[in-house]
Amino acid sequence: MSNIRRLEDRDHYVVSMVMITVGVWSGSGGPVKYTAESLRNSVPYWNGKPIVAYHPRIYDDGYAGNPEVFSRQRIGWVFNTAFDGNRLMAEAWIDVVRVNEVDGRIRDSIIHNKVMEVSTGLAIEGEESNVEWNGSVARILVASKLTPDHLAVLPDVRGACSVADGAGLCRNQFVVGSVNMVQPLFPCY
Repeated sequence: MSNIRRLEDRDHYVVSMVMITVGVWSGSGGPVKYTAESLRNSVPYWNGKPIVAYHPRIYDDGYAGNPEVFSRQRIGWVFNTAFDGNRLMAEAWIDVVRVNEVDGRIRDSIIHNKVMEVSTGLAIEGEESNVEWNGSVARILVASKLTPDHLAVLPDVRGACSVADGAGLCRNQFVVGSVNMVQPLFPCY
């Protein structure tokens, strides 16, 4: 069974993903505590953001919204973002043609229903606070406002909030009683 939909007269694989979960994650600027409130409040701002293979390079200003990044790395779009109390989830609309041109490993992950690492590209506002992290208390930025720029798919790099932490493309897990079930909203195929 396939889950291909049309967007702008182009075929797109539509698959579920968990972009990030509540927790403390090491990012490019150091560890950040992502609260339920900050993730929930970011939901409407994710829809329509580009999905890129890897993060934009620093000499592209680190942002996905420029022609060079679109031409080199864009593979799709984020839509139907939701927050379930612990996870920021969405549909990844991956352009069937572009993903083959940019990185076929991402297409293979979707076709074979294999979870792949993702990483959020966003600006963070917040205040530092003492937070328990890695078995001790550390002074860490606690996010209060997130401004999304892009979602990066990482074929061979671990994301800060990794697959092991519950994030990933082709993933939408939930718990029923004490049994962990996999129930994709829009499964990979």
